[in-house]
Amino acid sequence: MSKHNRDVKFIIYQVLYIFVIVILTIKGADINLEKVVTDDETIKVKSYAEAMQKQIDSLLKLGLVPKIVVDSLINITDILKKDYAPPPLQIPSVTGVYVTPGNVQISQDDPRLNYKPEDIKKPEEVQNKENIVLPTVPLVQFTKNSLRNNGASDLQVLGDGSLLATIGPGQQGTFQVMGQKTITYQQGGQSRNVNTKENSKPDVIITTFKAGGEESSLRELQAIIGFRVSIKDDYPQYKVTISGPVKFEDKGNGVYDIKLFYAGSKSEFESRTANMSSPFRASFNVTVKDEIAGHTVSRSGQYTFGDW
Repeated sequence: MSKHNRDVKFIIYQVLYIFVIVILTIKGADINLEKVVTDDETIKVKSYAEAMQKQIDSLLKLGLVPKIVVDSLINITDILKKDYAPPPLQIPSVTGVYVTPGNVQISQDDPRLNYKPEDIKKPEEVQNKENIVLPTVPLVQFTKNSLRNNGASDLQVLGDGSLLATIGPGQQGTFQVMGQKTITYQQGGQSRNVNTKENSKPDVIITTFKAGGEESSLRELQAIIGFRVSIKDDYPQYKVTISGPVKFEDKGNGVYDIKLFYAGSKSEFESRTANMSSPFRASFNVTVKDEIAGHTVSRSGQYTFGDW
C-alpha cells in the first residue's frame, strides 16, 4: 500500500472517530442509533462516504494527496440534518486543478498550460564597456607577423610569457616571432592564449626543358634553357645558392632559369674531356635556406652530352 493511500484512509478513520465521539457525547452510554440517525439520514451518510471515496480515488489517480481539514467543533448531527453536498476540494500545491466528487476539472487559467520555450528570458550579454577586442589569429613561427589592434587600449603580445610587442589602439604592429609555441594577447585586464603555427620548409621544384643525351651537342645545350627552378614559400625569407657549371637568371617570384656553361670553346671542351670518355655529364645543385627558421632544402639537376 502506498503512502498516499495510507494517508487518505487515516483521514477517513479520523472522521468516523469524531462521529462516534459526538454520538457518545450526546447520548452517553445508552446508544441507540435509531434515535440519533434515521434511515434517510443513514442514506445521506452513505452517499457522502461514497462521494468522498470517488473524490479520493480521483485524486489518487492523479498522484495527488488532498488536504482535508475537519473542524471537530461542528456538530455532526447538524450536518446530517441538511442535504449535504461536499464542497470541491482545492489542492493548494497544484494551481489550476480542482477536484469535485466523481469529476476532475483542469482550469485553463493555469499559466503553465501556455508555456513556450521561447518565453524563457535569455541572459543579457555583458557589455564590453572598455571595447576590448582580443585577436584570435594564430601567429607563425620564425617569421615577421603583422597584427592590428582594434581595441580602445594597448594590446600586448607575449610569446611563451615574454613580451614581443605592444600595439597602440587602432594601430598596426609588425614583430618577429621565433620558436614560441603559445601567443598570449592581453588587453584591459583580459587575456587569450593562441597556439602558433609552424613555418613550413620551402618547396623547391626543378622542371626539365632540355637535359641533352649521349649524342647531344654541348654547344647547343649551352644556348638554351635546360632547367627551371621554382621555389614556393608562404614567407619568402630564404637565400638561394646555385652551384655547378651553369648560369642562371632570376625571373622573380622564386623562379630561376638554368643554362649549362661547361666550356666556352671547342679547345676548352677538349681540354676538360681529354681524360674522360663519352657521354659526358655535368651536374648542378640548388640550395634554399630559410634565413630565420634555418630550414635547408637541396635539389640537383644533370646535363648529358657527347661532343662539342
